[in-house]
Amino acid sequence: MIRAVLVGVGVAMLTADCGPRVHRVRASLPADVQMDMARVDDVWVAGFVTHAGKDKVDLNVETVRLLRQDLRRVSRGRVVEAEPLTLANQDVFADSAYWRRQAEDRRARLVVTGIVRLLLAPAQVVQRGRRTAILGQSGRTLDATVIVIDGRSGAVVARQTLPRRMRYASNDVASGLPLYFDMMEQSRSDWLRAIAGSNEP
Repeated sequence: MIRAVLVGVGVAMLTADCGPRVHRVRASLPADVQMDMARVDDVWVAGFVTHAGKDKVDLNVETVRLLRQDLRRVSRGRVVEAEPLTLANQDVFADSAYWRRQAEDRRARLVVTGIVRLLLAPAQVVQRGRRTAILGQSGRTLDATVIVIDGRSGAVVARQTLPRRMRYASNDVASGLPLYFDMMEQSRSDWLRAIAGSNEP
């Protein structure tokens, strides 16, 4: 009896501070993307040409990290783990010898790279009753182009500009990082569809 009381007290103490918690549920991927991703293997998210505007965000590292995370969840194949490449400009995409050498070193059949830009969104006009307010630097746009390279030849096999994403914070924001994360989450299907589409026979 005493033991049962002690167990009950212990359970009550453990659950006393467990209030309701909010968990963000990731949207499920469309069926066609899931099927296409099942065929993707030995993929290396290499790095991106980036521009973060006024935000102190390492878009290259963050984009590589998020995409690898998504690929590990939905692909049965190997996702290469390696330090992200630092790419100076878009000229590198045409250097097939460079990509063939890099892919061979990492045993990657597909190489994912591209361009990512996080920029200020246009000022947002908000109607509040009879008054019109203009929100200044509270918004960001995410522009991304996915480039997929064949690891054996080093040649570009797919290049797709993703739909532009735009998000505004409720107030002026000092950093666009939270908005970037939200927009990357919104565009998961776009990214994965662009990668998987390049793998079609």
